[in-house]
Amino acid sequence: MRAFRVRPFIHGTLGATAALGLASAAQAAETPVHGGILNFVVGSTIPSYDAHQESTFGMIHPIRPFYSLLIRVDPSNPASGKLVCDLCTTYEKAKDGMSYTFNIRQHVKFHDGTPLTAADIKATLDKIIFPPKGVPSSRKSWYTQIASIDVPSKYKVVVKMKRPLSAILPA
Repeated sequence: MRAFRVRPFIHGTLGATAALGLASAAQAAETPVHGGILNFVVGSTIPSYDAHQESTFGMIHPIRPFYSLLIRVDPSNPASGKLVCDLCTTYEKAKDGMSYTFNIRQHVKFHDGTPLTAADIKATLDKIIFPPKGVPSSRKSWYTQIASIDVPSKYKVVVKMKRPLSAILPA
């Protein structure tokens, strides 16, 4: 009978000790650790690190988190399909559907500390939509109805269309 009473005590003590250990581990996990190496396995060879010309799983999967977008699907509810600003603060479609104006977020910096401006957005879009000869663009065909990209001010980009095409925003 005595052994029967000791077992619950031992099991309860072990359980409480394990719970305290898990709580300590959870608290330690909340403290950020800087530095180190992240090993990330992708079962593919990456053709290049240029996300403007690559579309393979081997490149997109590991590199996508490092790229910001002008607009993106709402990350808080991806199933909604709602588009929200990432590098812009607001965007507006012209009433005639022939242009889209994006107000670019200020104080965004590249990895080297250089500030992002509308000219950088234009350069990126030009590389994808109107690539120089010999530069591949796997997404060029998505944007055949864009006529031009204009930068009327340091933090404003205007995308002018050849014809109205509401499907351009998700692209």
